[in-house]
Parts: sequence; structure tokens; C-alpha cells
Amino acid sequence: MSFIFSLIVQFFTEVIQQLYLSNSPLTSAIILLANGFWIVVLLMFLGAAKSLWRDWRQTLYHVATRNFIMLAIDVPRDNEQSPKAVEYIFAHLHGVLPGSNNMYEEWWEGKTEDYFSMELVSIEGYVQFLVYTQEEYRDTVESAFYAQYPDAEITQVEDYVNGQNGEFKNLKFPSQKYKLFGTEFVLAKNQAYPIRLHPEFEHSLSQEFKDPMASLLENMNKIGPGEQIWLQLVITPERDKNWQPAANNVAMKIAGKKIDAPSGRVDKIAGGFIKWLDAFGVAVFPFYNATEESDKKDDLPSLMLHLTPTEKAQIEGIQLKADKMAFWCKFRFIYIAEKEIYSKQRGVSTILGSMKQFSSLNLNSFVMHKYTKTSGMDYIFTEKRMARRQNNILLAFQERARSEGSDGIVLNIEELATIYHFPTITVKAPLVSRTQSKRSSAPVSLPIQGAPRTFQSFASYAPQPLEEPKNTEQASNAPSPAPRDNSNSGVPGDLPFI
Repeated sequence: MSFIFSLIVQFFTEVIQQLYLSNSPLTSAIILLANGFWIVVLLMFLGAAKSLWRDWRQTLYHVATRNFIMLAIDVPRDNEQSPKAVEYIFAHLHGVLPGSNNMYEEWWEGKTEDYFSMELVSIEGYVQFLVYTQEEYRDTVESAFYAQYPDAEITQVEDYVNGQNGEFKNLKFPSQKYKLFGTEFVLAKNQAYPIRLHPEFEHSLSQEFKDPMASLLENMNKIGPGEQIWLQLVITPERDKNWQPAANNVAMKIAGKKIDAPSGRVDKIAGGFIKWLDAFGVAVFPFYNATEESDKKDDLPSLMLHLTPTEKAQIEGIQLKADKMAFWCKFRFIYIAEKEIYSKQRGVSTILGSMKQFSSLNLNSFVMHKYTKTSGMDYIFTEKRMARRQNNILLAFQERARSEGSDGIVLNIEELATIYHFPTITVKAPLVSRTQSKRSSAPVSLPIQGAPRTFQSFASYAPQPLEEPKNTEQASNAPSPAPRDNSNSGVPGDLPFI
């Protein structure tokens, strides 16, 4: 080993000497390429070509096959449903989207995973709940919401991210008219730890639910003309089977129990063979007990009885989070306004304060991603760096991008329902879009005129109105009803309907 290391040192020493004696940058480049630097250049080229190819194929697939629509949801005015109802909505949507793609679909067809975007926006103080989805999933989304909120109203609207008159479509910063603050929210700790959940906002004695949406919606109502606040949750079902065992390992580490390291197929085969040899040794040689002694040493006593209340709460929270279905999420926030009326205290600080409601110091909380937030940049080129981040976050928001910015976070359906649910009847935010009246279905006995009386149509079961005679003479000459035939077990056809 030392001989190989000495050869490597000698090789690099000779290359450095040649570079030192070279007379021009071109000669230095030739020396590097001749001594193996071409391999590094080739790897960099292949990496760039791989990214360009994938982006090109995905762009073609996205433009050619996908048609997205924006659905606005007007919440019921007298809503008494808890966020538990929204949990069922997210569980419904989790099973709708197909699984991951194979290599052919990903690299040749450019197919990406389908996703939803749950959004909450305030345009000049008017707040609206929105769902951004592919057109083919529209019926599914409406069914999921109507199943839990029958009185809600869902309508298709124009996408707001380009502005009412397209002023944001090609907006670039620095801008002479607009200022923007944007960031992605990520988790402060390991994603195995949950945030503060909606059951914790319910008083244990009075059972009164203090809706965390009240503060957020009130703050979004406070902005005025020329200001907008956007919140976006791009969600894709988390199908990675490793995140739940990883979360369980975090809980076991707190409990002081042995953590099972992830093992592949080869490790399992080797471990099984070693166990078979140990069993054979114990059976043939009674004094062979090395394995049993090592098992006794590894089997440490559990520390569960000596855990603090905080550690017990952490273990319970981690395991409860891993017990429910989860989504991989991109959580974005943007405040954009005209320069003359831009107010960081009104449009940024209040929203960040509302997000603190979901924080638990012993578990998890939302923090701003270091490299996507458009603030806190010091030292050199601050204006250019800020403008680049503002352009990146705006473009990512408009495209509902899944690859830009942070690596994303994993939230289960209970966490999602905590931060995105319809306000209850106790929330008095005046400018939240709500239904004006309660919906009710039409009576099933209404007559339907002109529908074919066939078994394929529900109109065949609707009662038909009786025709009145045109005059008294026709009424006197009208034939009497035919005698009823009781031999047929079906419903008589001459029954009057009033």
C-alpha cells in the first residue's frame, strides 16, 4: 500500500514540476490533459450532457402531454369540520397518483412523477384556497373535497402567478416597479420529527379548537392594493420505503436500543450463512458458545424506563409520524408588492410569525432554507445575488418546480392537514372566499321532460305528470281507466302521481 502511495506522490510531483517549467497557459493545459486530466474533463462533460438531455426530454413531455388547471375552492361559511377531514382528502390523493417511472420512461420519454400543488394566496387582501392539478385528475380532486365538504364550491379559474394582466410573466429582478421576498420552508431537524399537529390546538377540557389558520388568514387579510402573498405546497406521494425504517432508527437511538443497519441482499445471505455455521458449531461442539456470549453482550438493557418526558414525547411523535402516509413536499412562500407600498413588516414578518405556531422546540419546526431566502446576504455582490435568488424563487413558484432549491421535506397527511385546511366557523377573517349559501340537492321526484324512457336513463324512474283534458266535452268522453291486472307482480302502470 505504501508503495502505491509513493508512486502517486511521485507522479503528481513530476506533473507539478512540468507545470512550473511551462511558459504559457496552453502548454500547461496540454500537460494536464496528457497526464490524465482529460478524465476529469470527460466526467464533467458527461454530467452536463446528462442533465441537459434529461431536462430536454422532460420539457418535451411536459409541454406535449400535460394540461394543468387551477381549481378555486370556496369553503363552507358554517364549516364545523376539523382538520381531520382534510387528512382524508390527502389520503385520497395519495393513492391516486401512479408510482415511480422506469428507466425508459424517465430517460427517453422524459416522464416525471405527477403531482398536486395545494396553494393559499392573498391578492390585495382577498384570500383564496386553490389546487393546481392536471386536468385528468379534476374529477378525482373534486370528489375528494366534496366527500368531506359537500357544501363547498369548486370552480376553474385562471392561474394567478402571471398576474392579472401578465405583469409577472416575464418579470426579472432587479425591477423598477416590484420588490419580492421569497423562500422555501424546510424542517429545522431530521424529517423524522413531526411539527406541532392540529390535535394539540384543541383544549383538553373544553374541547375548543383554536384554529391555527386564524392568525395566518388574518395576516393575509391585512395587505392592500398592489400587494400579494403566495403560499405553495407541491406534493408528491413519498414512495421511498427507507424513510420509515430511518425514522424508526431515530426513535430507537433515543430509546437506547440496538439499531438495525440497512442491509442488502448480499448482506442477508452472508448473515444467514454465518448464523447457520454458528448453529452447526453449537450442535457439534457443546463448548462452542461464542455466539451466545456475544448476543448477551449486545443485548443491552432498555432505557425506556429511564427516559425523560421529552424523550418519550419524541419517540411517540416520531413513530406516530411514520405510521401515516406521507408526501414529499416543496413548501414555498412569496410576498410581492409595488416598491412604494412594499412593507416587510406587513407582508413577511407576520407570515413568518404565523408559521411559528406549528413549531415544537422538542420536536420540529419550519425554518427558511439558507440558499433560497432572498435576505441575509452580506459582503460582496449582494444586489446581484439577491436578484438571482428572487428570479429563481419566482420561476420555481410559477412552474411548480420540484428540482429547484432545497431537497424538499417529508410531511405526513396529518402535518399537511395542520398547515393547509379550511377555517372553522369560529374564524372571522372577512375576506376569505366562502360559499354564500348552503347547497342542497334537487328532489328525486322532479319530472324530467323529453328524456327517453329507457332503462339506460335515470329519467325512466321519474314520475310523469298527468295530462289534463282540453275541455269539458273531452273530459266527459274520456275513456274510463282499464281494470287493474293483479296477476302481474310488477308496479301497475296506471297509478296516479300527485
